[in-house]
Amino acid sequence: MHIKRRGARAMLYRSSWIPKGAAGNTHGYSTQTFVGSLAADAVSIPPELQGMLADDELKFIDAKIVQPARHAAEERRRAAQHRESDPIWRLDEAARLTAEAAICSERAVVPGSKVVAIHSALANVRTISPIQPVSPVLVKPAALISEPVRSDPLQEALVAIRTARDAVLAGRYGSAPAEGVRSTRPYKLWAEIFEAVGGTTGNSLMRALQVKGFAKTRGK
Repeated sequence: MHIKRRGARAMLYRSSWIPKGAAGNTHGYSTQTFVGSLAADAVSIPPELQGMLADDELKFIDAKIVQPARHAAEERRRAAQHRESDPIWRLDEAARLTAEAAICSERAVVPGSKVVAIHSALANVRTISPIQPVSPVLVKPAALISEPVRSDPLQEALVAIRTARDAVLAGRYGSAPAEGVRSTRPYKLWAEIFEAVGGTTGNSLMRALQVKGFAKTRGK
């Protein structure tokens, strides 16, 4: 048996071998007979199909469609469950909206009570490490900025990595499943990060630093 995927459906075909001479044929050949179909992300085999499939075919469909679909569904469930209680994305969104509000307040000032409410809410957020006091910074619309601010990409990358580390330890991504970890989003992102930072393809950050003499190549 083999599977052909068409859109959101998995089409099941049973292959059989026609030996030479069985029907006047001069050569042996294989034929494909359509058996049925099921959703490509089905987490169980429909009852109407079960009676049409042999035990080995049922095991084949379970391994190729049902089990991967169950793993994917479980990962989505865990992701949704984690997002429901995840404070990080809410803080990210709050920071984005607050930055926009600061820009808009250049044209329309806001009641002080609104800002006090934001500060009061943030004071109740538990953090991994103590927060250092931050002096207010006036955020101006891009149109009012006369000179570009030169940022440090390496410093920003370091901060981003440490932030990501803290988020992982804080449980933002939950725990890896017992099986199929390579298909999870955190693993795929980590593989891309690893390649981008220290990969050997020539496009990595390490390779760029080596070219400019800030990092040494192995053996030198």
